[in-house]
Amino acid sequence: MSSDKILLEDDDNAMFGDGEEEEEEEDVDMAIPPPTTSVNVKDEGQPTMPTNGDKVGNSTVDAAAVADSSSTLPSLNTDSPLLLSTTLPANSPFPHHNVGPIADRLRNAMNRITADPTRDAEAWQALLTEAQSSYRTLLPSLYKLKNSHLAAAAVDPEAELIGTKLDWVEGCYGALLHNFPYAVTHYVTLVDMFLRLGALTQDEEEQCGTASPAMIAMGTTALSNLALTTTDQGVAVTPASMLLNAEMATSATERQKNYDAKLDRIFQMCLGVNMDGSPALHGEIQTSQSIDAESAATSIDSARTIMGGSCKHSIELWLLFIRKRTWDASRAAAVEIAIPSPPPGYTPGVAQVSVIHQQYEESLRSAYRQRIDLIREKVTQAYETALECGAGFAQNNHLIWKRYVNFVKSWTEPVNYSAAAMSLASSMPQGSVPVLPPADPAH
Repeated sequence: MSSDKILLEDDDNAMFGDGEEEEEEEDVDMAIPPPTTSVNVKDEGQPTMPTNGDKVGNSTVDAAAVADSSSTLPSLNTDSPLLLSTTLPANSPFPHHNVGPIADRLRNAMNRITADPTRDAEAWQALLTEAQSSYRTLLPSLYKLKNSHLAAAAVDPEAELIGTKLDWVEGCYGALLHNFPYAVTHYVTLVDMFLRLGALTQDEEEQCGTASPAMIAMGTTALSNLALTTTDQGVAVTPASMLLNAEMATSATERQKNYDAKLDRIFQMCLGVNMDGSPALHGEIQTSQSIDAESAATSIDSARTIMGGSCKHSIELWLLFIRKRTWDASRAAAVEIAIPSPPPGYTPGVAQVSVIHQQYEESLRSAYRQRIDLIREKVTQAYETALECGAGFAQNNHLIWKRYVNFVKSWTEPVNYSAAAMSLASSMPQGSVPVLPPADPAH
């Protein structure tokens, strides 16, 4: 019996491999890298994921796209049409990604993706599930990045770490979209993330999610909403958007400006339009050539100009595009049309006796008329662009038609600017108070 048992064990080892040897090999291959707070530093002594400059699939990315380890700003990879990273992040700044079973699963998924980036869908799903889970853990702390009017203050190490973690999540999506450029669902999630991080006021934050009573009790904001996509809201011109001043409209941090640039590029590539509604082209084109697929050939190696528009069928992306255009219109109106400062002795909301005060109220009405007309013109142009360039006949097109009709109907609805001014108070620079528009029969 003992000899039969030995033979059976030898057969098992020959077929399935010796368990002790396999376990010893796994320990060597899956060495745990030391915890680090940088996603861009590549330690040559540790087994890390490929960085820019290494080959992923059939593409090679220039090493200049790797962000400097001394900077926590999201880098703009100019070698990518989307300005996103095209390779997996080297290390994760999340502590649970470096020790424990989650670290093993994450490392296994990233190794499988590196080996076969265009075929291993299961590994990509595991990576994105972990990226989304990690992003949700950051939502209650995003407000620490939103104090843009305090950007000149001392650097907050906690805010720096949050930014580094956001870069890791963004890097995972960038690598996915590089290999799967038609993954429209992930474009929607990433665009919603960038809009949430780029909001300048409480009003814009609430268009990215509604704060629950529990969130308000904890002192957090609507940014903590766990919904990763909020495309079905935030496409209206709110009263608060009329009360922005130039300082608030230009208070975006460098990180928010980078997010804004990436949003513009994603809309160009996916929807085929620039933010002003003109066709999005990438590449050289002669001025004498018409903009169409047949004649848009360049003079360089007989290549053709790339025309954006790979996801024109996505109503979700079009709704997010309109939200972005609405925010841009409000900020542009705040910069281009200044609200005059009140003269001494002016009291809003009462009948003015002084000629100077009456003239001031008239100039105030004129300024707000110009603002609202400018915003309505730009937002209407955004709706018309969306309906003309793909959203008008796509699946669920009723969503955009409904919001367009509601937007036009809102022009005749009464507006409560006092409540909007209160919501702006926390986002305004210290000592600033919005000047409310006087009653205007024209609006």
